[in-house]
Amino acid sequence: MPAVLYGITAVHVEGSQVTEVMMGMIDPSLEHWDLRPAPTRLVEVVDRLVEGDTIVMLFPTERGTLQIGPEVKVDVQPEGTETLAAAEEAPGRRLVDLPRF
Repeated sequence: MPAVLYGITAVHVEGSQVTEVMMGMIDPSLEHWDLRPAPTRLVEVVDRLVEGDTIVMLFPTERGTLQIGPEVKVDVQPEGTETLAAAEEAPGRRLVDLPRF
């Protein structure tokens, strides 16, 4: 388990680009938040990833809990714009599948 683990619970999308996420720091036990999710600009998320922090997607379950999804990575678009993507693509487990805010 990484020393610092962040979780993304929701995304803000403009056009086809994720511009902001709700991101918090997860306790290593995965039982609670060390830092509750707050709006975080895309550039800040990219900075965390570049610094080597681990960021995962957290998907809501029917029981009202959160389930860990794939890790998040930086994805560079053909025109050179940085965005985020799942490290492993799976149906229903992409950034755009997260709730919106």
